[in-house]
Order: sequence, then structure tokens, then C-alpha cells
Amino acid sequence: MKTRIFLIRHGETLWNREQRCQGFTDIDLSETGIEQAGRAGEYLKKTVKFDAAYSSDLVRAKRTAETIAHKQGVKVATDHRLRELNQGEMEGKNIAEMLAQRPGFLEKWMQEPAEFVMPGGESLTQLQARAFAAYSEILDRHQGQNILIVGHNLCNTTILCKILDLHLNLFRRIKQSSTALNEIEYGSYGAVIMRLNDTHFLD
Repeated sequence: MKTRIFLIRHGETLWNREQRCQGFTDIDLSETGIEQAGRAGEYLKKTVKFDAAYSSDLVRAKRTAETIAHKQGVKVATDHRLRELNQGEMEGKNIAEMLAQRPGFLEKWMQEPAEFVMPGGESLTQLQARAFAAYSEILDRHQGQNILIVGHNLCNTTILCKILDLHLNLFRRIKQSSTALNEIEYGSYGAVIMRLNDTHFLD
């Protein structure tokens, strides 16, 4: 019996469009993000029946999950461990503002991101530990079922890195667009990624 997890990034927010760090800041979906979540929900309603649905407790992820899951009559459970990377003092800032305030920040973030702790926040390693713990518990709880999980860009990326045994310093090799769909199938052979960063249903 196979277990399938549909790991999705939330829809677009205005801060995504403005390229601002969001992290734990509770930003809602933009009009485009609401439309993206609706399209994802319509597509998935035609292709898979969910047995359970989970999301981060931040509104942009929760609203995306509810839009998708409610089309199938499934309630969404939230888990704070599925939140985005806590970016501390960088939240709300764009690249230009970060460079002006902390000129050495981006250099460190580009070279050794895995252990780099965001000022007042956390590291990718810390994010991966909490996010993958939540992911693993959900997987164990729903063996043989189809599960929806809606998280965030770096949250989902660190989960995928763990599945692929990819070092977090190489996390940029994985892209997660707004409302990106990743499908992971589990069987006797372990985890197989069937789809990665799929957004065809938004066209």
C-alpha cells in the first residue's frame, strides 16, 4: 500500500511580489495568490482524493490549504513547526535594505547557508529539524493515504533536501514557486519524488 504526500507551497503574497523576507510575519495571500490556490484546488479535486490535510499556522499557508482541502470536504489541521524560516530582523526587508543595513549578511548567507543563523531568527538546519519532524509524524499517522501538506518556500525546500539527502548548503538547487506542487510517494522502496515544483495547473 502506497502513501502519497502532496507538499505545496502557499500562493503568492504581496511581500513575495516585492521580494521581502516574510518568515514568521503573518502575511495574507494577494489576489493572485487566492486565484492560484483556487486553481490548485480545482486541479487536485480532479486528480486525487485527500484523506487528510495539514498546513503551517501562518495565514498564507492555512488559507491556501483550506482553499484546496475544502473543495473535497477535508478539514485542515495546523502545525506551527511547518512555518517558514524565522528570519528575525530581516523580516519585512528587501535585498537593497538588507545590503544597506548589514553589508556582510548576504555574503555569509550565500557561502554557508546551512548553519548561518538569521539575526534574531534561526538557521536552515534548525528549520529542517522542526519541519521534518512534523512531516515525519504526519507520514506515520497516515500510512496508505493521500495527504496534503501546505508549507513555505524554505520549509518545503529543507524537507525535500532531507528526502534527497542533499546538503542544505546546496538548497538553491531546488526551486519552489508560488503554489508549487511536489508529490512524494512512499512504498516498500522508500521515498520517490514523483513531481517537483509543478505549477502547470496555473497556466
